[in-house]
Amino acid sequence: MALQCFEAAAHNESFSHAARELALSQGAISRQIRLLEEFLGLELFVRIKQRVKLTAGGRLYLDEVSTLLQLFEASTIKMKSFKEVSGSLNVGCYPTLGTRWLLPLILRFGNEKNELNINFITYQSNDQLNNVDIDIGIVHGDPPFRGFHADWLMSEDLVAVASPAILSSIAEDPAELLAYRHIVHDTRPQSWRIWFDTQNRPDVELPGGSLSFPQFDMVIEATIAGYGISVLPLVLIAKELSSKALAMAHPHKAQAESAYYLVIPMKKVAIPKISVFHHWLLNEVSS
Repeated sequence: MALQCFEAAAHNESFSHAARELALSQGAISRQIRLLEEFLGLELFVRIKQRVKLTAGGRLYLDEVSTLLQLFEASTIKMKSFKEVSGSLNVGCYPTLGTRWLLPLILRFGNEKNELNINFITYQSNDQLNNVDIDIGIVHGDPPFRGFHADWLMSEDLVAVASPAILSSIAEDPAELLAYRHIVHDTRPQSWRIWFDTQNRPDVELPGGSLSFPQFDMVIEATIAGYGISVLPLVLIAKELSSKALAMAHPHKAQAESAYYLVIPMKKVAIPKISVFHHWLLNEVSS
């Protein structure tokens, strides 16, 4: 209370105006200021008739106190809304996984929890993951993820696919696919190596001259257009396989050691609206 009285008196240059602002008596303001000055061992105001002026020490103290009171007000507002399952929720995801897999789930969640505003935040790699901007996100890799609590979300199956226009039938020997140009994602250059190794084919030497793109959408479109063959996460191409825009180039499905994880910044783990989405998504995926 003393700090609020001090700030109000300093801005108004009047104890009586500060009293009206805080709904207190002028005597109460004066007592709080006097107690504060005694505690600090410092005169904060010079009294001039009906007005007060800050001393040099008072001006310095006001700068410090104003910052603290603003932080206190922001924290109070935040804590008052802590238990509310409403407001905004920032959900982070890779662009292609977000549009092809997560978006339908988000829309379903929005119908069930329409009091929450969902904001999509995308990143190309885990290095761009920001625990300030996102409330909850999906990453691919191996935990731990520094600064985040992580829960296993789903495994990843990798399949070799091609446009039916360049591959008339499924290859029997995976080595047959070495005759085609390989299309890869910038951050996942080992996908082809993983796909061969899980068939006990470490002897296969991958050719050079591949096409590399920064987004899976670009890899998918280049593959559909017939520029080569790619190894892609099955979760991203269900629609293309169903419509026959893409076809399996070989029947093998490689389960990568790395998986998808649902991550929450450590400092946000206990926030109810985040917990609601976290439990909902895990339940949707498991069912």
